Amino acid sequence: MRARDLCSRSLRLPSSSLRSVRLHRLENTTNVKRIIEISTRGTSLTLRQSSLVFRVDQDERAIVPIGDLGALIIADRAVSLSAAALSALAAKGGVTIFCGLDHMPEGALLPLRAHSTRGERVAAQFGASQPLKKQLWARIVAAKIRSQAVLLDERSGRRALENHAASVRSGDPDNREAQAARLYWPLVFANAHPDFGDAAFRRRDPSHWPNALLNYGYAILRAITARALCAAGLMPEVGVHHHNRYDHFALASDLMEPFRPWVDLAVMEVLDMGPGELDRERKQALLGIYERPAFVDSGRTPLWLAIQACASQLAQAFLAAKDGASAPQAAAKLQFPSPFEADAG
Repeated sequence: MRARDLCSRSLRLPSSSLRSVRLHRLENTTNVKRIIEISTRGTSLTLRQSSLVFRVDQDERAIVPIGDLGALIIADRAVSLSAAALSALAAKGGVTIFCGLDHMPEGALLPLRAHSTRGERVAAQFGASQPLKKQLWARIVAAKIRSQAVLLDERSGRRALENHAASVRSGDPDNREAQAARLYWPLVFANAHPDFGDAAFRRRDPSHWPNALLNYGYAILRAITARALCAAGLMPEVGVHHHNRYDHFALASDLMEPFRPWVDLAVMEVLDMGPGELDRERKQALLGIYERPAFVDSGRTPLWLAIQACASQLAQAFLAAKDGASAPQAAAKLQFPSPFEADAG
């Protein structure tokens, strides 16, 4: 492990003692919670007072305060965890993400008592009317398309996406989301790597290697969004648009949509490394998106906090509708950021 991957002062151990541990995290330069991925076979996690203790083959390697953690990613099935450690992390609002043999996230343990008025908010969520859900979905789709537009270098493509965003109606009956996607995907990677010139990239083609990077980033984004929804007192299982019976985080699938372009932007940068597997270096680059800036009218904030803010605004929208606000008035409480300052607001 490279010394920069871990901050020795927060882990209470010299960085030299951590070089053999493949335990990755974001530098906590703001009050954003840390994301830690564990991919070293034989690692064990236990609880000691209010910290997680990481050991490899019984050799203590790191100590991390639980309150600093936002997400713990278990990327190897030979990692062992105590129930006490998992329970303590959930009690602090953290999420534990479990990866499969293909190293892709396949499940998550979410906090359920992260908000003191969860019952009231869940009741408002369940009572949401169809007009409110349609208004919320329209705002989500429009925000997603606007963020996709600012990632494009191609001017006519950007203008076309901006027109789609401005034309989204309640419930998106014209399926502007899909129309925008057909324009967006052939263009977004066109200038990022020579493999994807001439509109060659296809999002659903498993032979196009950036799809593995996108899938990993989106899976982590979905789990992080589900965590934010739990913290806001909402049930991530009950969506406003997504309702697939096999989607256990339907509301997270809804709310994450406008944040996908942050993952796309990170993948554009990772393409400079060229074709390759979803290795430690590429994962580290993708996990770094959660400290990237998001821009709103009030200024700049880390993406992690922007997701939390939107989850809270969504809860406020449900509550406002329950208190008698019209569907458009309630939905207007949900405000999404932009990846770039010039396009904020």
